[in-house]
Amino acid sequence: MQSVYEWITPDHRDENDAQVEVLIQSVSEDLSLPKMLIRVVYDKGYQTREAMESFLQKEAIFHDPFLFHDMEKAVQRLSRAIEDYENILIYGDYDADGISSTTILYETLESMGANVQFYLPNRFDDGYGPNKDVYAYYIKQGVQLILTCDNGVAGHEAIAYAKSQGVDVIVTDHHEIGDSLPDAYAIVHPRHPEGHYPFGDLAGAGVALKVASALLGETPTDLLDVAAIGTVADLVSLTGENRVIVSLGLEQMRHTERLGLQTFFDKESISEHQIDERTIGFILGPRLNALGRLGDPNPGVRFLTSFDDLEVAELVDLLDEQNIARKGIVEDIATEAFALVDAESSLPNIIILGRPGWHEGVLGIVASRLVEKYHRPTIMLGYNPETASYKGSGRSVEGVDLFKVLQAGKAFAQKFGGHEMAAGMTVSEANFDAWRQALVDEMVQYAPILNRKTPLHIDSEIDLSAITLENVQALAPLKPFGTDNQQPLFLLKNLPIQQIQVIGKNKDTMKLTIAEGDIKASMIAFKSAETAEKLTTNAPVDVVVTLSINSWNGSQEPQAIIQDIRQDGPSVFDMRGMKERDQIMSVQNALYLFEENLYFNHFAELVPYNSLGLKTADIPDLLAGKEIGFVPESIVIFDIPLDIPSVKTLVAHFDVKNVYVYAYSAKNAFMVGKPTREDFAAVYKYMLGHGAIPLKGKEQALADYFKMPKLRLDVIVEVMIEAGLVQWHKNDLVTIPVTEKVDLLKTNTMEKWHLRIEGERFLRYNDVEKIKDYFFTGGK
Repeated sequence: MQSVYEWITPDHRDENDAQVEVLIQSVSEDLSLPKMLIRVVYDKGYQTREAMESFLQKEAIFHDPFLFHDMEKAVQRLSRAIEDYENILIYGDYDADGISSTTILYETLESMGANVQFYLPNRFDDGYGPNKDVYAYYIKQGVQLILTCDNGVAGHEAIAYAKSQGVDVIVTDHHEIGDSLPDAYAIVHPRHPEGHYPFGDLAGAGVALKVASALLGETPTDLLDVAAIGTVADLVSLTGENRVIVSLGLEQMRHTERLGLQTFFDKESISEHQIDERTIGFILGPRLNALGRLGDPNPGVRFLTSFDDLEVAELVDLLDEQNIARKGIVEDIATEAFALVDAESSLPNIIILGRPGWHEGVLGIVASRLVEKYHRPTIMLGYNPETASYKGSGRSVEGVDLFKVLQAGKAFAQKFGGHEMAAGMTVSEANFDAWRQALVDEMVQYAPILNRKTPLHIDSEIDLSAITLENVQALAPLKPFGTDNQQPLFLLKNLPIQQIQVIGKNKDTMKLTIAEGDIKASMIAFKSAETAEKLTTNAPVDVVVTLSINSWNGSQEPQAIIQDIRQDGPSVFDMRGMKERDQIMSVQNALYLFEENLYFNHFAELVPYNSLGLKTADIPDLLAGKEIGFVPESIVIFDIPLDIPSVKTLVAHFDVKNVYVYAYSAKNAFMVGKPTREDFAAVYKYMLGHGAIPLKGKEQALADYFKMPKLRLDVIVEVMIEAGLVQWHKNDLVTIPVTEKVDLLKTNTMEKWHLRIEGERFLRYNDVEKIKDYFFTGGK
């Protein structure tokens, strides 16, 4: 069984290996930390003593906010607005990062006595970024200064309008900068082309925190919990200053005074010691994002800032309701999108799907699902007939800068923006085809990246003996985990499997028991019941795992969570009990073998884009060298081949390691059995005595008369027709007098029926190990 990912191991193991080990040993002794931990830190790129110590001790490095281009200018303008009690509008964004950064700036300015209000745009009514109509509305209401957060670098039109009305706009943003910057009063951006800020990967909330620090003259520790939310939720790099923000922010969150967070944690039964980056990434962040995905995001700011018990309770309920609704919409659209891609004859370099009725707010999530399944950059768009335009979101794969790809279609897009891995865009219907073609042409250069497995970067190779409670606990200084600081992945090789189990409430979790000498360990893989069917206990496996602590009834034990697995030995996968067509027709890079034309005609076109449906009658052509355009990794036996040895030869010809056995049979020949000479004699005698028999449609009655299954009678009639003993005349079966003796048991029909019985006996009623022995180890 092949791995899902391409395993990338650390590349520093070279002629300097001995020097590296000396350094790791020295740092391990000096810091009284396990060598396994120090080796992981080294492999993450911290390859000097100073860098390792700084990383492990989480040194609180907060860079001077005035290193930002325009920061001093922005602070002076905000200070004047506060002093003069000008009407300030904070214009945020509708995702968790936008909600967080708005909260930071709102609380900061309010604490300084500013006349401030906030507005988070509705993605459906206002779109992303500065909106001219919204600006105009607030300017008419008396707003004198606009402060953006988590948006603005692409807001040329709205910002120019505000300036024409005598209203200054201060932009604070972190998104990719296009060919030009808007004519704003000040632009605070960590990667400003004229700036010198030493850390360019801040989230919008991180930039807002730096603005707050500049205004207040110190880092506001009471806002670190909110900054951590935006930083984790926006999937920015959790290195450098971001790592400090999240580490300190999580500590602040564990003792937060924010009523909204307290109420939320109580409702979700999250205790203080359980709060970590996963709490934000998988529980809180998705709920805040759900607000903006489905409608109005402004309640998110109230959730973080309110101290009204009743309001907070209602807001926490709203977060849950919106998140549940979001999940349902995602599932519906994802199902439709998967079907559209699977229906294509080949997989494109970039997946671009657009449909009316697709909910714009969740398309980024669905795009991520498609990226995970197909390893292709994916753009999902909803079509709006009122504006005759497509609007949506894209997600990318490692090695493909989506923002640069979108630049190729710039001439045809109404609007676009984002990052290397994620982006949003709007394209008119009139320009859609040209825009799509421009992106398709641009993606040609990325084909080599796309046609390989997704990389899985392994931190270290360890032995089974390294999985101890002490070692797992020692990994804690590596947290918080996230982008560019992933939870360590450990490779264990050549592990003997003692037992394979499928466990859990839904029977979808695989548990492997590994026994090596005196060491015995358990490893689990969530949602991997299908993988359990592919493994065998008589061949060792290599696994990539993360390590965690399993707490149960007051006790703790180390736990290895399988992220990927491979087994060099061949495998036979039992599909005989499957009823879901999608599962049966989902094997990638496979030859699907069909014996019956009926099944071939109906199902061959349903195989995956990178597989091929083939009649068993065509096997000789493949063995003779006929090209099929790919080397199959698997063979799927769809129904019952009459020539099973030829399938075995085909397995060897392509050196196939995986055989999937569906072995469908509507006739159930093995249970029906083989007609005997006595059966033939009784039926023929009956026919001779009755002349023409109106048998069509009445076969079951005659079978009941002879006390035999109808299918056996059908075989007898086919054999007698082949032998020239009877023939059809319209709906009547007519007996033909014969003078020569005929051996009915040696007809072609009987030979095929015999092969079908034996095929069913072997493929449907044998255990998997015997089938595997036949195909791979010379068994009979």
